[in-house]
Amino acid sequence: MAAPGPAQQPNPPQIPRDGWKDCEYNDKRLACVDEQMPGGLKIRWKDGLSMTYREVSGKGKDPSGSDRLRDRLGGLWRRELYVQGNISLTNDANGNRIFVPLRFPCKPPLKGEVGYCRY
Repeated sequence: MAAPGPAQQPNPPQIPRDGWKDCEYNDKRLACVDEQMPGGLKIRWKDGLSMTYREVSGKGKDPSGSDRLRDRLGGLWRRELYVQGNISLTNDANGNRIFVPLRFPCKPPLKGEVGYCRY
């Protein structure tokens, strides 16, 4: 019996590159991990910093439908959830912006594979 040809061999699954997402702070890539929690969000940055954001009671959503969050230093952030599941936080007072993707990046694809993770 002949060995299975390339088309018959199952493709090995692609796995996440590591435990960090390709987040952005003011359009500069910086690895982070986010943790959704009741009433808020925690972001841990690869450089060692972390910040917790809590929903602001009474503020609710702004006219654009965004949630309002307050960081532990008192800054007010507007949270937007995109259709793909990505989120952004924007501080309207100082213009700072954080982008957190939904998914982890994949390891480079194997020969003949596409660059998407299969979980």
